[in-house]
Amino acid sequence: MVSDLITIGSCTLDCMISINDILRFEMFDRNKNGQEIKKKYTAIEYSRKLNIDGVTFVPGGSAANIAADCSMLGLKSAYVGLLGNDFAASICLEDLKSRGVDLSEVIQTNQDKTAFSVILRTEWGKDRSILAYKGANNLLQPSDVKDELFRGIKAFAWTSLTTENGCKAIDKAITLTKQAGGSVFAAPSMSIIKHNPQWAKTLLGKSDVVSLNKEEAQEFTDKTETIQMIQKFLKLGVKLISITDGPNGSIISDGKQIVNSAVFKGDVKDTTGAGDAFLSGLLVSYLNKFPLEKTSKLATAMSFLECREIGVRVGMPTSLKELEQFVQENAIKQVMSKII
Repeated sequence: MVSDLITIGSCTLDCMISINDILRFEMFDRNKNGQEIKKKYTAIEYSRKLNIDGVTFVPGGSAANIAADCSMLGLKSAYVGLLGNDFAASICLEDLKSRGVDLSEVIQTNQDKTAFSVILRTEWGKDRSILAYKGANNLLQPSDVKDELFRGIKAFAWTSLTTENGCKAIDKAITLTKQAGGSVFAAPSMSIIKHNPQWAKTLLGKSDVVSLNKEEAQEFTDKTETIQMIQKFLKLGVKLISITDGPNGSIISDGKQIVNSAVFKGDVKDTTGAGDAFLSGLLVSYLNKFPLEKTSKLATAMSFLECREIGVRVGMPTSLKELEQFVQENAIKQVMSKII
């Protein structure tokens, strides 16, 4: 199968736990620029057994999410990565298969378990805390990235691998994508930005489209003003940069124009996977050469639709036409400006 899109990064089984019997507190600190920041914490009282209100197992992982989302929007998508031989892999693979994702390059191994995340959902807000185990995801080698898979490729998307071999595998995939005339999309995590900054800079500098949240952008650029963050990414060679900021909306720029978009109005139940959905909207829009204003609307809509349901890939559009119809029927505020 010739793929339009290949993704490399995490494929994870998420265990979503709803819990109210847990502590919350806030502390003040200073960042490396000396600015005061407020940090929020959830905590379990030492040596205590707590009851939970509900548990749900859902397939996730950023690269797997992007492959699934884009497949539903009409792209022939493939996921490349390693999973264990366990129940978690069965759930993840079955879901990806049901969404039309090509799994021919997935390797299952007994060397480690499938990546697993525990997501704590509390009564205090729609955001969540995540305990993540990378597992078999971290076993990816450059040799697992096959040259022939990239023939005729339109897009390659990479996410949160941080090991040396994982980053080398992504770098190889980027080279193969460029040789085939495709575009490279990046959704870096805070993990690679903090723990492997040199590889983060190298891989981002080779990417055409980058999407990350404001906290990640601040950490990578060491800037506090959004326009300064945008300029730093553009100087790296990025062609399209998006920075999301939760309920405050998003900003995207192609180096000439900037689009500030608010969020769609509606109930938000769970923000897990929202960033992956946003990048999926960017990716499909970029390949279709949609104008910046429409691109921002579609990406914002994907993120909003993801947040309306608990878990990832739930309630998402099953076609690009369905997504475009949602945007036509639901308005958001946008502000256009030019980079001076």
